Amino acid sequence: MEVRAFLPRFERRTFGLELLPTKERDDGPLFVDSERVAGMNRYYDTIVRQPLATESLPPIPVGIVSRQYALIQHQELVDAAINALAAVKINPSEIKATLDLTEYGERMRLCLLFPEKYNLKLDATDQMGLRLECVNSVDGSMKFMAFLGWLRFICSNGMVVGVADTDFRRRHNRQLEIGEIAGMLREGIAATTSEGNIYRAWKKRKISEDKLAKWTENVLAKKWGAKAATRAWHITRGGRDVTFADPFEQAPPTRKSVIFGEQVPGSILPGDNVFAISQALAWLAKERRDLQEQLDWQKQIPDLIRPLLGRAAV
Repeated sequence: MEVRAFLPRFERRTFGLELLPTKERDDGPLFVDSERVAGMNRYYDTIVRQPLATESLPPIPVGIVSRQYALIQHQELVDAAINALAAVKINPSEIKATLDLTEYGERMRLCLLFPEKYNLKLDATDQMGLRLECVNSVDGSMKFMAFLGWLRFICSNGMVVGVADTDFRRRHNRQLEIGEIAGMLREGIAATTSEGNIYRAWKKRKISEDKLAKWTENVLAKKWGAKAATRAWHITRGGRDVTFADPFEQAPPTRKSVIFGEQVPGSILPGDNVFAISQALAWLAKERRDLQEQLDWQKQIPDLIRPLLGRAAV
């Protein structure tokens, strides 16, 4: 897969200080005990980024990890994803890949969009594509994760498949088995038909403004905070994102004074159905700056809207 060429490799090195002379003596440098001068740490290692073939950079340290930490190269994750796709009879050449890296490459997010036959058609102009998302870090800042998600083409909002157990997360340790991705894929793909039926039912499920207001103030605000609740309320009401006119105003999210911003791409108006509300939440999740938060918020969407569904909750 072409993305491999953009992925740096990393190596472990001892976490310690460089050995230097402490003072000069008439007959040469004087060193004290080498371990004390070097300051070698018995419990941690340094993770160092190696330059790409196209770069003229020195190795760069990106973090420290415990001696028990299992370093998984980004290339290993790409290979595991390709093998998992092949195991479920999907040709990797039909996959569209996007890659996000932090400045030094210590965090990676790989999105693999499945062929068109896996698309979920909501109506004549609205489709969602199925994608495998893989997240890895070499500095211990994030768990290794792989999960199936939906990408709504009209707005690039992401939704995590929520019917089956399609979320694979592991800490980096010696028991990590990235080959389990294939099993997760089989379960997730089998669940997509049911998932499509649920989203279509969400589009038909109307929510009154009064019920939406109570949910915004009593469910969403408690989970995601007043700012996100206020933004969601206005996105569903008028399709535009907002900021607070007075951050210290004491008012419920549905009645706060706001400044209207740009139209939210793909917002569904009138936002009086469960699917429209879920897409407002998906927009807010995508807008989180931290990748871990983006993924966590996406995962929470089905549970957040469950109170809107009442006894018909999934």
